[in-house]
Amino acid sequence: MAKPAPLAPRCSVLRVKIALALATLLWAVESALLAVAQDLPSRQVTLFGILATPSSTAVDPQLKTIAPQLRQLLPGHGFKLLEVQSKRLTIGESVSCSKLSGFVAETSLLNPLDTNGKVELHFALGEKVAQGSPGTQNVQMQAATIVVTPPNQLSFFEKQFPDGSRLLIGMAAR
Repeated sequence: MAKPAPLAPRCSVLRVKIALALATLLWAVESALLAVAQDLPSRQVTLFGILATPSSTAVDPQLKTIAPQLRQLLPGHGFKLLEVQSKRLTIGESVSCSKLSGFVAETSLLNPLDTNGKVELHFALGEKVAQGSPGTQNVQMQAATIVVTPPNQLSFFEKQFPDGSRLLIGMAAR
């Protein structure tokens, strides 16, 4: 006849109780942190780049809905969407586009809603430049500005190239 298994030592039961208490505490802390993070003021910020080429009629299929406005802005140009990035930002966070014909654009959220009901953003544009060994690039700042705009309104920046083409950079916060 087999002997019954010995009862678990008292210290094992204590360890299980401690582990359960710690797990409950961690769950409560995580829930509280998640609630605080969701309460932080934030905005969905979208940044995009469009290459406008003179003497062209081609329009990127992704731009068809805004093609009439683009053609009104720059008649006789074709338009190609280079990159779009959209991200929910809290104060100090940023979104960037780096595939902009040798340029990098970045937008940071400064204030999701000021006393006048506007969103404050910091916009910066830099040019990728070769540095040292082949394949190594740095970004040289070209321009930076503070943008104060109503929510859901597009703001555009333009960089003209020597060949007449233009880099249009758009941003909006909702």
